[in-house]
Amino acid sequence: MVAACDAAGPPVGQGPPPSDAPPPIAGWPQQVGACVGEAQAPTRLLVTTTDLATGGVSAVDLADLAVAPDVALGSTDAKPFWYGGLAYVLHRYGLDALDVLDPDDGFRLLAQRAIVAGDPEVVSANPHALVVGPDGRGYVSLFGAPEVQVWDLGDAADPVLEGRIDLTPLADADGNPEASDVLLCGGVLFVAVDRVDQDRSLVPNELQARLAAIDLASGAVHDLDPAAPGAQGLALRGTWARQFRLDPADPSGRTALVLTTGLERVDLSSGTSEWAVADTRLQAAGLTDYRQPQAFDLGPGGDDIYLAAYRAEFAEVAIFRAALDRDEPLVEIAAGLQSIEQSLEVVGDTLWFADRAHGASGLRAWDLRQDPPTPLPGTPLALGLAPYAAVALP
Repeated sequence: MVAACDAAGPPVGQGPPPSDAPPPIAGWPQQVGACVGEAQAPTRLLVTTTDLATGGVSAVDLADLAVAPDVALGSTDAKPFWYGGLAYVLHRYGLDALDVLDPDDGFRLLAQRAIVAGDPEVVSANPHALVVGPDGRGYVSLFGAPEVQVWDLGDAADPVLEGRIDLTPLADADGNPEASDVLLCGGVLFVAVDRVDQDRSLVPNELQARLAAIDLASGAVHDLDPAAPGAQGLALRGTWARQFRLDPADPSGRTALVLTTGLERVDLSSGTSEWAVADTRLQAAGLTDYRQPQAFDLGPGGDDIYLAAYRAEFAEVAIFRAALDRDEPLVEIAAGLQSIEQSLEVVGDTLWFADRAHGASGLRAWDLRQDPPTPLPGTPLALGLAPYAAVALP
């Protein structure tokens, strides 16, 4: 089904409901620190797996392609993360839990905590993303409730819920802004909010996704349009912000690449966005639905990206190469793949993709030194159950 987006957001006079959130701060943040980035020089992949009834977590050594299947229990909607020497698994819709794993001890489970929304009427908190700062505080966005949870993860064996950041000022008429990906930059937390209609199959209420900024010292959200009801984040150029990666071209760590219906380069210091890969280039490759782009990573050298996207009929996933900041057609490098979540990672000269194709699932790899890229011998690697989501680890 292809559904049109409403351009205007919530109906006139129907702003978000009252809340106890601090008053919004007018304007964009004045001080944005360097953002928490991804693992440097990865050597492993951590992949959650599922048959949609049970789930596991598998680890892959990228040097010798050795697979350690089922190193930890998973679930039917689990996404892995890594920060500061520890691995984390968020169990999402209907499961609502956070696991802490020790990668240096066979991914032993150090702790598990339930993720419960502050509103007792919420059926599922549906935690969506996690970022951990150098002080050991973790920030978990909830898709099912208007809040970001603040966890003290300093003691990996004893995570403690420290507080909740109220996102109600950012909400549309249903009272929830549907927060997803998060990026921590000094004292500011950036959150993708898509303001979807939960009664219409999660269709976005706005053509443009929004990037909200939260002042962590006060818990207040920044408001770029104080005249409008509620608080307004930065309007991006495309629809449905689904993935952040830092732009390696900015050594200050204050520029994000954001996957929407194209790839946007967002200057987090100034609150501005421009196309790095314009949406028109994706449309020319048949990616005309906001639901098609799925995941991306930068290629070797940072001149290109590799993009996983659904075909128009959603029957398969293809992988494309797209030049950054050069108006060139997308180049298809692989097709006939299957995935549900973000499972594309580029490590060195190798593109890795966790493929759920029926009867042939596993971790696939392509040698990017070749043009066109060629499959890596010995792949796909069997992971136990079919793969779901992946993250690179040192």
